[in-house]
Amino acid sequence: MPPDPPIRALLDPELLLERYGERIYRLARRMTNSDADAEDAMQNTLIKILRKADTYRGDSDPMGWIYRITLNEAREIHRRRSRRPAVSLDQLPIEFDESGHALGVRDHERRPDRAAMATEIDERIRAAIDELPDGYREAVVLHDIEGVPYAEAADLLELTLGGFKTRLHRARLHLRSRLDALWSEMTADGARTEDA
Repeated sequence: MPPDPPIRALLDPELLLERYGERIYRLARRMTNSDADAEDAMQNTLIKILRKADTYRGDSDPMGWIYRITLNEAREIHRRRSRRPAVSLDQLPIEFDESGHALGVRDHERRPDRAAMATEIDERIRAAIDELPDGYREAVVLHDIEGVPYAEAADLLELTLGGFKTRLHRARLHLRSRLDALWSEMTADGARTEDA
């Protein structure tokens, strides 16, 4: 008897990548906040899935099983990365054109100050999420970013539904306080700039 389609996808590298690759990468990217780390986590996840496909029981959608493997790989890479020293942006080589403008800025429709502010907000939000302890960060990424339902996310993190909701609530409170501080700082900076 040939394996059913979800199991077959777990045994065939091309089908596995085609069917689940994008979701694995997206979750890993959001957990690690790095393209390179997400690629490493994705590769490790795909290898583990292929090696352990025979342990998948097949009683539900394999995405839950795949999410769990991806979370574990992303956690490990995130832990290793957090032990590495950070590189200052001031140390990175930035190239400029003849007029002194940084290369790579192509969006002429947006005002540069707003584009810079949007980039900074995005970076601060990512940093605030990245600062969360593993379980809290995973709760936010799974439910608020990936859209995994409460019960499934609780199961993936091996928590009761109430425990998951509590963890998610606490993570949101932490993010709210960090983002409130960011907003206050940015509004104060904006007021100072207008006064100058």
